[in-house]
Amino acid sequence: MKLQHIAIIFIIIILPISLVLSNYVSSHLETIKTQTIYDANLVNAAHDSIRAFQINTQNNEFSDIANSKIRDIEASINVFYSSLATNTKTKVELLESINVFYSSLATNLEVKGYTKEELKEYTPAIVFTLYDGYHIYTNYYDTELQAFKYGLKPFTSYSCRYIDINSRHNDFVVNYTLDNTITIIGTVEGNYVTKTGHLISYDEAEQIAQDPARIADYVNLSEVLEENLVTLDDDASAETINQAKYQGRYQYVVYNNQKIYLEKNPTNESRKYFKYSSQYRKDYISSSETVNALNIYYDATTKQLSSESAKKFYQEAAEFTIWVNENLKNVTQQWACDAEGYKIPERFATQLDNARIFDTRGTQNNPLLSSSPFNEQRRNVIRYSIETNLIQAMKTYTDHSSAGYEFSMPELTEGDWDNIENNICELVFLQGFPIGGKIYNNYCVVSNNANKETVSNDAIYILSKDDEGKIEYHKPGCKALITALNYGRMTLEGAYSTIDFKRKSISLTGEDVNALAQILESNEVNINEGKYAYFYPQPYEACYDCIVAASDAYSTDDIIAGKVIDKFGRDHDEYGESYGNITDLNGDEVNITNLNGVNLQKYYLTALARARYDLYLVNAYFGY
Repeated sequence: MKLQHIAIIFIIIILPISLVLSNYVSSHLETIKTQTIYDANLVNAAHDSIRAFQINTQNNEFSDIANSKIRDIEASINVFYSSLATNTKTKVELLESINVFYSSLATNLEVKGYTKEELKEYTPAIVFTLYDGYHIYTNYYDTELQAFKYGLKPFTSYSCRYIDINSRHNDFVVNYTLDNTITIIGTVEGNYVTKTGHLISYDEAEQIAQDPARIADYVNLSEVLEENLVTLDDDASAETINQAKYQGRYQYVVYNNQKIYLEKNPTNESRKYFKYSSQYRKDYISSSETVNALNIYYDATTKQLSSESAKKFYQEAAEFTIWVNENLKNVTQQWACDAEGYKIPERFATQLDNARIFDTRGTQNNPLLSSSPFNEQRRNVIRYSIETNLIQAMKTYTDHSSAGYEFSMPELTEGDWDNIENNICELVFLQGFPIGGKIYNNYCVVSNNANKETVSNDAIYILSKDDEGKIEYHKPGCKALITALNYGRMTLEGAYSTIDFKRKSISLTGEDVNALAQILESNEVNINEGKYAYFYPQPYEACYDCIVAASDAYSTDDIIAGKVIDKFGRDHDEYGESYGNITDLNGDEVNITNLNGVNLQKYYLTALARARYDLYLVNAYFGY
């Protein structure tokens, strides 16, 4: 056979194979590219959705009310779908959050032909975890309508039933939260109880019970709180509104879950209190009863308004903690049951054996510490509840879906579960979506604690002032802050929730635009295209070390424990001057309750206790 014939035969055989392989590789690469795009856009859409929830809760004074949360979530989800569908081209705060979700989802993908409603077929469940429970957005059976519908299922608490295996005198449910607040409902030692409170160390609670003045060992008994506001005069009209002024910094307290501000230049005979209205005006308090209640927090000598929220937190927490330890100290994980009374300890992610969950004596089970048995069980309950209900929701969705796909609960990473168990989160599933030669299945978890739902251990910033009078804010465990305090180079000015350092916006309409335009001389207020004004309640810069060397910071567990151990060995300050580090390079423990006379732990615990006490608690109607 001639060489030319062999070459022709080779081409006849190889060419089709090459074309098929080329087409397969090209298709596979295109599928991978599409999958990568979908992965990124799923995350972006989820971020849009949770961001919408953050904005709505920050700017809605009723954001703590259940119906308001529902509207925000649904609006957020709608934006998600809209965003995802547009790029594919293809009832109050929770509702809005869902809308954001749908809008963003519909916008971000790049496959033609899918609408928001069609995309719902491929999202079997969307979970919004909140402070004391969660909502699942899915196709479920509405008992009132007696039909299946796509929407938010009823709110589910992070709850676990406990039954004494040796006695029927104890059969109760504990509703957990994202922090150390719990609600107990049921029979305890033969008595029916309903109690809500903050759980703290029993040793601290016992000391406070014996001598209430000991609260001062842990937190400041009172503190002056201040923040910036953009306001218009309360009596401004269309004719006089151009005379409105930027009023600046105001003292405030939280009264009935709402910030109340003290008007500037008060006198002992005349002083005014106001709420910050949605129209960025001062709504002055006219009720004499409310004014008299607020006057309790006013010091006529210093002419200052002082918050006692941190003190009240520890007063009430001490009483609640003692009751819990006296009545529930023997409760272990082995008592845990489902709603029907069947034992479930083996189903938890972490086995605690015979560790006493609510016995907070000693240092090992301080409820504020992330590693305590109390917190381990809290996370177990949150995970088990969400996982169990999601599995059932996806099975129900499969049974009533027209997508022709069997939806199932994927295995989440431990990192994702840690995020869900400790933060306000949105968990999104996108499954059964056809892309090229495969079916797209993925999920996304995004968190955002910059809202009024919760205050985590990490959601506190510390304000410091250096020798030159510059004020900046730090993470509680900032290495540079602790070093500077230890060497007397800084003082502390206070501590606030991280949400107070976020930029806030107000919408301007009509003559208001001209009014706020006259405020431009202030660096703390910015006008955006004549439509919005932005300002920062706490207008300070972040610590440089907290930004670029975040991994160097000590954990909040270290701050709560009151001791840190140097693990970095740096012996130069930012100017290059050698002065040793906070432990003089010998690795000894440093007591952060006395850093050259400054108690960093007290500033942190004061802000944390105050912020948590001022939260709106859904279960607060239960008595102690």
